[in-house]
Amino acid sequence: MAESWDAVLDRLETDLAAVERSLAERAPTESDVEAAQLRTWVPPRGLGPLPDRLIDRARELAAAQARVAERLDLLHTATAHQLSALRSLPATPPRTPVFVDVRG
Repeated sequence: MAESWDAVLDRLETDLAAVERSLAERAPTESDVEAAQLRTWVPPRGLGPLPDRLIDRARELAAAQARVAERLDLLHTATAHQLSALRSLPATPPRTPVFVDVRG
């Protein structure tokens, strides 16, 4: 039996909510993003056209997905900057003392 548009939208909303929770709690991991399948989406076969009664729901979902994708892009850019800064640090600490014990 073919999946219904209601079920498809339910699943997409659940996936999006999981990513939003992840963003609220911590930076999402690669597996979080993969689990939510945040990539080009292709509807399952046999669904037919989206029913008129679901058009507003689908538009709201698409807008919410776009907002989350933008947040993920910003996090990706910030993480890349942080990694770049970390890579500029020396790999090993200096051998000379950094602090001097003046109290003995």
